[in-house]
Amino acid sequence: MRAGFDVNTPRGQETVSHTAANGTVEFAIRSIPFPGHEEIYSKRDIEKERELAEIDFYNGKTNDELDIVLIPKTYSTSPGLNVHAVKLPAGMSRVSYAAAHATKSHSSDDKIIAKYKQTIPTHFTYSPSILGYYHLSRFLDTGHVEPAIVRTMDVAAHKPLADLGKAKAIGSNNRKQWTELRALDDAHSNPALYTDDGKQLCGALQANPAGEESYPHLSDLGGAAAFAASSEFAKVTNSNPLKLTCKDANGKLNQAAVQQIVQIRDLSDMVLLDFIMSQADRFSGNMHSEKIYLWVENGVLKNKTKKSDPAKAAEQLKQIPPEAVLVDRMIMKDNDAGLISGNSAKTYHLLEKISHMDSKTYNRLLDLQKELLKPEVGQWFQTELLFTPADFKTVKDNVDQAVGILTARKDKGLFLDANVSAALGVEDKQEQEVETKPEPDNVPSTPLAVITGSVGRWENGARNLQADVETVQCLLEAAAQKLQAPQLDPKGVDGKIVRQFAKSNTVAAIEAFQSHSNISIDGLIEPGSQTWQALLQAAGET
Repeated sequence: MRAGFDVNTPRGQETVSHTAANGTVEFAIRSIPFPGHEEIYSKRDIEKERELAEIDFYNGKTNDELDIVLIPKTYSTSPGLNVHAVKLPAGMSRVSYAAAHATKSHSSDDKIIAKYKQTIPTHFTYSPSILGYYHLSRFLDTGHVEPAIVRTMDVAAHKPLADLGKAKAIGSNNRKQWTELRALDDAHSNPALYTDDGKQLCGALQANPAGEESYPHLSDLGGAAAFAASSEFAKVTNSNPLKLTCKDANGKLNQAAVQQIVQIRDLSDMVLLDFIMSQADRFSGNMHSEKIYLWVENGVLKNKTKKSDPAKAAEQLKQIPPEAVLVDRMIMKDNDAGLISGNSAKTYHLLEKISHMDSKTYNRLLDLQKELLKPEVGQWFQTELLFTPADFKTVKDNVDQAVGILTARKDKGLFLDANVSAALGVEDKQEQEVETKPEPDNVPSTPLAVITGSVGRWENGARNLQADVETVQCLLEAAAQKLQAPQLDPKGVDGKIVRQFAKSNTVAAIEAFQSHSNISIDGLIEPGSQTWQALLQAAGET
């Protein structure tokens, strides 16, 4: 069990304070990035983390002026608070709305934008697991896990919501857990879920994916044994190399084949991450998916998540290339049952049965094993993700075991062929999420582009945060077009710079721009530097 959360211990890269009705100051803490690997977090990750940190539990509103309302989750065994965004009827309080809507069903105008989970010592609910899944998924570049932050909550404000959860609980298991949590609130002394002073709970606040669905067929299976025997997992364990015809002679994508390679990659990624995090509760309905469009554009794999609202989906389809295919992509949510009770992937030997894995995932796993040897990484897990020393040892030991299992089978039954880009015959870059362009008459004014750290040659000290790299790549593309200088084109926007500068198209474009602008060539762009100012001007940003 971890020591109580000390609100005075320095942690996080950013902390936003919120004040409860009784004056208690709550903290929303964005964890420091994985040590030495700030580049693994996307621009969207950073934006989502900041949105989570800004959520005021009691008087908050979203950017589009919807009211924030906390409603207890009453329809599963694990108690927590759903964070709803809704337009409150005139004269109705948040508490009254919550009391009337503490059910699984809710109107289309009522969106669950986030979930708050605290640890339950005797149940499959452990908030550090939520944080661990988020950050490890980014390091491994695997799975689709929504951003999460550390969040404290006033005990006095939580008690009436726990009472409501207990009163509205659907089923004896849910009621039992809410009853236990409410009793813990009265004592407010258990260090697993309260701050040192006993005034606040400490848990994880995680973004809720929009448009998620139960994963077809797999979500209906009962237990790990049923999953292991499923036809879907059989494709992952098939002992023959993958031979999928993902494109026809004319280059048109084959939807069924693309869906199969995506599913194989998703399932092998899920098994690996669950093995590392000692997940005990994946196969009891906790498998979800979302619909995404996939297509190839200029040699790069692009994707766009399908809108869940029918009207918006119809409008979105007008902007999707006709050659795109629609597939199910797994979402890894409900990750709170890690590190506390059992390891389904290990018990049922699921990792040993895998025959197909993405080569990138395999290589990142080897990198992770090395990183976990560093003392500063172990300390980061404990300070930033609230792991105990025993939690970190479990993850480290699981990674060592995973490496041992997979390396022993590489080329002897394990094929590193579940790479979607390779299957489609395109450049192996991270799939690019395409942002929907606004209508021409409704284009919002955009602020001047900014970077928070240096971008370019690693050996010259560049930080290469993914969001900053994406910004620079976009500006270089714009400059190449405006100046009619193709040598300035970074050849894609993926937020990444390879460490061998001779192979980096982005570094080559930076140096070409410096040469074009008569600036000393060092392959580096720093905030406020001469190169940065010149690039803004060349791209039309000033």
